[in-house]
Amino acid sequence: MKTEVILAGHGGQGVLELANWLAYFHLARGRHVAYTPSYGPETRGGKVKCYVVASDEPIDSPIVEEPDLLVAMNIPSMDYLPLLKRGGRLLVNSSLVKDARSRADVTVTEVPAAGIAAALGPYSPQKGRDTSIAANSVMLGAVLAIEGEELERQRATVEEVFRHFLTERKAAYIPLNVQAVEDGYRHVRGAPPLLRAIPV
Repeated sequence: MKTEVILAGHGGQGVLELANWLAYFHLARGRHVAYTPSYGPETRGGKVKCYVVASDEPIDSPIVEEPDLLVAMNIPSMDYLPLLKRGGRLLVNSSLVKDARSRADVTVTEVPAAGIAAALGPYSPQKGRDTSIAANSVMLGAVLAIEGEELERQRATVEEVFRHFLTERKAAYIPLNVQAVEDGYRHVRGAPPLLRAIPV
């Protein structure tokens, strides 16, 4: 089975991180993975697009021309909607994309990623800090839900992803990001956020 995804947004939204996390998640499960970022010279605010291809078989091309899933983190990302294959899924960050112009032949899933992330303040290692920056982790959970992953079975893999990327001082943010994934996943599955013990 092969899944092709385009993830798009603007610099500063953590799109590159999101794509990296998704790629590593599949890599950790023993799948073949191709990750290709594309972005402008701007540090923040520029257009960012990433391809992630995950397959049980060797991958012949890292470029995605007809994605199964488009993750649109902002309004300009909707420019890639024509590329989405018929029967594909459009996942939009409804915190920024208020009008998900859609096609009749695709399924739209809206996730208020920034709003969900902002509610995770108690999980932040720095009390009072805005946690809406974890919106990309919320969207990772949403992507895993759309891809049909069973999060309870793959929770250790999600934790492995963040342990790999969030090292040294950043490791304190692992519980926050894992919870963000959980809440994004549950939002897509139509379940309320799962209350867990808040780390001390």
